[in-house]
Amino acid sequence: MNKITRRNFLKLGAAGAATAVLAGCQTPRRWVELEPYVRPPEEQLAGVATWYASTCRQCPAGCGIVVRIMNGRALKIEGNPEHPLNRGKLCARGQAGLQLLYGPDRLPGPVAQNQRGSREFRPLSWNEALNTLYDKLQAAGSGVAVWGGSTMPGHLYDLFQRFTGAVGAPAPLLYDLYTAFNGYSLLEHTSDQLFGVGALPVYSLGHADVVLSFGADFLGTWLSAVRYGREFGEFRGQPLGKRGYLVQFEPRMTTTGAMADHWLPIRPGHEGLVAQALARIIAEEEFGPAERVERARAIAGEVDVGGVASASGIPAEELEHLAHILVTAERPVVIPGAVLTGQVKAVENTAAVQALNLIAGMSTEMGGLSLSSGSPDAAVQRPALSSFDQVQDLIQSIRAGEVRVLLVWGANPAYDLPDKAEFVTALAEVPYLVSFAPIVDETAAHADLILPDRSYLESWGYEVASPAFDIPVIGSQQPVVTPVFDARSTADVLLTVSRGIPAAAQALPWADEVAFLKEGIAQLPVETAAGADPELLWARFLQHGGWWPATETEARPIPSAIPEVVQVAPPSFQGDETEYPYFLYLYLSDLLSDGRGANLPWLQGSPDPMTTASWQTWVELHPDTARKLGVKDGDIVRVTSPEGELEAPVYIYPAIRPDTVAIPLGQGHTDGGRFARERGSNAVKLLGAQTDTTGTNLTWSALRVKVRPTGEKMTLALFENKEGVNQGFLNMDFPH
Repeated sequence: MNKITRRNFLKLGAAGAATAVLAGCQTPRRWVELEPYVRPPEEQLAGVATWYASTCRQCPAGCGIVVRIMNGRALKIEGNPEHPLNRGKLCARGQAGLQLLYGPDRLPGPVAQNQRGSREFRPLSWNEALNTLYDKLQAAGSGVAVWGGSTMPGHLYDLFQRFTGAVGAPAPLLYDLYTAFNGYSLLEHTSDQLFGVGALPVYSLGHADVVLSFGADFLGTWLSAVRYGREFGEFRGQPLGKRGYLVQFEPRMTTTGAMADHWLPIRPGHEGLVAQALARIIAEEEFGPAERVERARAIAGEVDVGGVASASGIPAEELEHLAHILVTAERPVVIPGAVLTGQVKAVENTAAVQALNLIAGMSTEMGGLSLSSGSPDAAVQRPALSSFDQVQDLIQSIRAGEVRVLLVWGANPAYDLPDKAEFVTALAEVPYLVSFAPIVDETAAHADLILPDRSYLESWGYEVASPAFDIPVIGSQQPVVTPVFDARSTADVLLTVSRGIPAAAQALPWADEVAFLKEGIAQLPVETAAGADPELLWARFLQHGGWWPATETEARPIPSAIPEVVQVAPPSFQGDETEYPYFLYLYLSDLLSDGRGANLPWLQGSPDPMTTASWQTWVELHPDTARKLGVKDGDIVRVTSPEGELEAPVYIYPAIRPDTVAIPLGQGHTDGGRFARERGSNAVKLLGAQTDTTGTNLTWSALRVKVRPTGEKMTLALFENKEGVNQGFLNMDFPH
């Protein structure tokens, strides 16, 4: 393999008219040198570690990291103690980023596939690959579409957006399983309806004394789990020995539920009704501060509290007790979890939970609910996430033959989307598919051309932290080592090919991505006159791991006006109850998340925090349900929904409702490297393509299933000995 040089990294030879346009492009050295160590770089001393600040890209949250470098190699990733978001903390997924950098299945350079899906790839030189891409983009004109994932760096999204705008193509679409299941778009939509600002909600747990969580696994995978873990520590250890009180509503116990003071196994789909019942109790019983009672009367819709208690499985006296706790607490916070955003009436249910925060009247000064801070300058912005209806529109455009070149970066729609979305079948109508995946995943397996991007530890960029809490945070991303393989920055690839397309060349005039980045970062506010020098601002941006104000700024305030009455209807589920007797509860794996961590053996082999299982998919059943079906741990069952089916072994899990079947996401890959392939099942296959009542969001938590034993058995990979485990849960009285 020919090693690319640092000072000549995009030099192209002459090969026809297209090559004449692209040839001679050079990029100066933009990273630390890795030459171990005939000629060590002057900033490194043998045996002495160097730390570089950057941003984690294992999920969209944007935690700050520092990477320990010894002899030019990355050895350890830790949280950046200066970074306002995570203050030195980091989750297991962030720690595992090293295995993404040194993954044995990364592509060593660009490849072409003569027959889609054959997985027979032909190596290309970068010269040939870039000119092939140039030819296809030039011929496509406005028939270009970009599909990105939620971890796309802000500057790359900006460049893609400028390119598509220049050639008359639609704006890039950003959609992946992680943000879809955590309900990013729906939470923003609900904020826009309630508060007039389409931003993610932020909850100050550290200042709260009572937290009611409706299925929000904020210590697992929900939004900014590392930050909420920090907040939870402050919530538990408040001044003067006070300890916050957490109540968790969910049909299956999550990591957050295991930490709760009171865990309530609510019947799936009834979260919004329970929230509305709490508001109605506060309005009718007239206990608590008068202003809260008044707000409850204005917001609470008509609801039969007794009927809600019966339907949800939570006794009426329990609801009254919780309403009393909520209305009399000094600083209560109520959180709508991801499961609400996958329901048929997702907006109404999420709004009903948010309304409890409005009843509590929490101001941003006291903590509670606020809205995520945006970027202080338009030159540096967070990419706009897309909703499922926009996904369907793009697939329809593909089917109509309107897309001639599809560019995919950081997303894996062939794995993420239900079969009923028909993305894979639609790909037959795309003349040319280009993937920038560093490892061949399910979508890249259908690509005509793969131009592997570098890992985030080899790349430049910025990330607007989302959600942002007390202050806006722009995290910096910089290479901490030289590229391990002959991969190229997608931003530089786009800038290079754009030079041969007149409209794009005018819209993207920068020499390389670093020049573009510097120009944007220079627009950020500066605290002192000395900091106004662009080079100094850039150096500080890299040194500290990003930009943020020196002092806290006010979070986006919640309007004081009371919204209209929030009314919630009973839930509806796909699948007749007599044929499909169980509710389906899908959840993101704490370790593999939406499957993007499946190619990292550290994450595959780490025991799940609630079951200690690893390396496979399992189906969680309550002991009573397992006895009814005549199955034990390891027995393989077939789970069937109205849309699909899968087979997986049983894990008897006492902390789940008997009428609920839970399955983790993240496994079931057919591609993605040796550690991801052929392990377990992809539970997304159980879903259809139905949307909520707004027509914009996928309904993934409104489905019933049936379970049948197959007569086969396998050994579960468990860290624990289950004999006698959690007898307290086994004796719990679950509502049926």
